[in-house]
Amino acid sequence: MPAMLDDPSAPVVYRTSGDIPYPPPGSPLPVGIAPCQVILRDRVTTATIIPFSAPNQVPLTLLAYLCDQLGREIEKGDTYPMVEPLPLEGFGPYWFGVFGAIMLLGEIQDGRQLHEMARRGCDWERECLGSFYIKPNYPGRSSHVCNGGFLVTDASRNRGVGRLMGETYLDWAPKLGYTYSVFNLVYETNVASCRIWDALGFKRIGRVKGCGNLKSYPGELVDAIIYGRDLGQDDEFVSEERFDKIRFYLKNGKYPNGADRAEKSRLRSAATHYKLTPANDDEPEKLWLKGKEVIADPKQQYEIAQEIHHKQHGGINKTTAAIAELYHWVRIKETVSQVIRNCPECSEMNKGLSAMRQGQNQARAEARSASAFSTAQKTITPTPPTIFSLSQAPPPGPDSPSTQARLASPQHPAHVYQQFAQQQQQQQQQQQQQQQQNTFDMPVDPALMQDVQPTGKLADLPPSPFLTAQPKGASRGGISENSRITGDGMGLDDRAAMAGEEMRRRLNRANGYK
Repeated sequence: MPAMLDDPSAPVVYRTSGDIPYPPPGSPLPVGIAPCQVILRDRVTTATIIPFSAPNQVPLTLLAYLCDQLGREIEKGDTYPMVEPLPLEGFGPYWFGVFGAIMLLGEIQDGRQLHEMARRGCDWERECLGSFYIKPNYPGRSSHVCNGGFLVTDASRNRGVGRLMGETYLDWAPKLGYTYSVFNLVYETNVASCRIWDALGFKRIGRVKGCGNLKSYPGELVDAIIYGRDLGQDDEFVSEERFDKIRFYLKNGKYPNGADRAEKSRLRSAATHYKLTPANDDEPEKLWLKGKEVIADPKQQYEIAQEIHHKQHGGINKTTAAIAELYHWVRIKETVSQVIRNCPECSEMNKGLSAMRQGQNQARAEARSASAFSTAQKTITPTPPTIFSLSQAPPPGPDSPSTQARLASPQHPAHVYQQFAQQQQQQQQQQQQQQQQNTFDMPVDPALMQDVQPTGKLADLPPSPFLTAQPKGASRGGISENSRITGDGMGLDDRAAMAGEEMRRRLNRANGYK
């Protein structure tokens, strides 16, 4: 039941980050970590988990037995990524170099009793149930994140050993100064291991596609799951073990072995809410909580959630509500979330919606780009304006309206008009330079350009917009429609005389407002 990634031949990495003190190799164990008694799945058999902080603390014969068990597991080729078994001299530092624990049958008080058992020639194949280690998953600044490796002996399968070691791992890891646990490589075909970590509140934080070339699956690459979990959580985790104890108490009418006063009180309180129906020919034994069937097995939880979800392919909340009407287990929503992630139909639907949204966003982006390009093209290629400088215009005659305006308006001297003409010339030069730099060339019909070329004659100029902007029949400031200059049928002299008269009227009216 591995969850390892580190190289067995690499030097041992110790914790050097997180809470101090940083325990040196072989240092005394922290407060709260000591041999502890547990009850196996049958609710009768007692076992002891003994911690170690160095490989030389383990009896050599027991160390050799565990090394042989790990070698057999490696040779099976289905759980650990290594190909060759570890030698005994390499197994000790790898497994017990930082911290390790061994589960043995019976009640054992300390390591001295264990060494006494070894001197008597104890049969470890019968007495040893399993072992696990805790060590940093990363070196240096991230060494407060831990990793674990677990080994259940061949004679101890299906007795709840792996589950008990996992619970002890979660109890001891934060006491060793670790804040988070990562299991880097759990092959998804290792169903027993996946069930334990799912039940103990680990989250599947990643998946490595096709990373396992396993012996039981020739010609096929198996995915691996990366598990992660916070350590030292305050909330009580109601686990499968909790339901098993309630079931045992209701069925036998007595407390499980090793139950303390607090646990006995919790079991008595639970008996008022839970109900146990015995097994019959068609139905197995069932535990009920307020009319809802209690499902403790994570595999059965997943199957129920999958069956209900496939009926309607609803979302997380809808599927969770449908399950909660009939069944009870801890963290139903997390199970439903996992089912929906693995549902092929929902995955294809999400892919279709994602592709549709992506196409809509791309179409909007292309439309905005085309609109911006059209606007930019209009801005870059404007129609060249026609600019008349004072040097191009002929000298005005004595009756010219421009001459009369300058005589009647001392506020507009000649140098103002010269500055204006210079500004117009500069703007024209800048626009010509900008047009030369742009790569957009707009063809222009020469015949059209002939109509806008300056002729140097006042008669060819269009009428003043100030004199032609009034609507028909309207009057403004005493100027009637008949006084406008329209240019219809008028010669140059008539237009100039009327323009001069109109300009004098406006100047006189403006002076009257001062």
